[in-house]
Amino acid sequence: MSTSAVEVSGEKVKAMWDKRLTEIICDICIKEILKGNRPGTHFTKDGWLKIMTNFEKETGKGFSQRQLKNKWNALKKWKACKKLKGEDTGLGWNPIKRTVDASDDWWESRLQVVPEAQKFRTLGIDPEFEGKLDQMFMGIVTTGDKAWAPSS
Repeated sequence: MSTSAVEVSGEKVKAMWDKRLTEIICDICIKEILKGNRPGTHFTKDGWLKIMTNFEKETGKGFSQRQLKNKWNALKKWKACKKLKGEDTGLGWNPIKRTVDASDDWWESRLQVVPEAQKFRTLGIDPEFEGKLDQMFMGIVTTGDKAWAPSS
């Protein structure tokens, strides 16, 4: 579903997000972060203006700053999912449930450590977005200027 919002009495209330729109907002936010429009944990006024303008330009959908910020805050919950997985390897992904595929024992022990990640037991964030979400929320930015290859 790629409708932009549910209308109630002519007022936009809840934005509807599909995978394509989520990818677009992630890419736009990463560009603004790289431009320095998020000097700390929040975007500047100019940063939000550019996010809204570029989002509408790329999608044709005029979401409000509040709708875009709500999506930002929802995506920020990735940090809890990242903490949940920790250093564990060998975890799978259930594409039908859209969750980490692990045993009940694993879930019980990990949720003792990261209780805020309970929601990820029933609904997860698509692993395709992991790199983008890392750049947005974990302070990981790939620019290529510090890259090194054995052949160089």
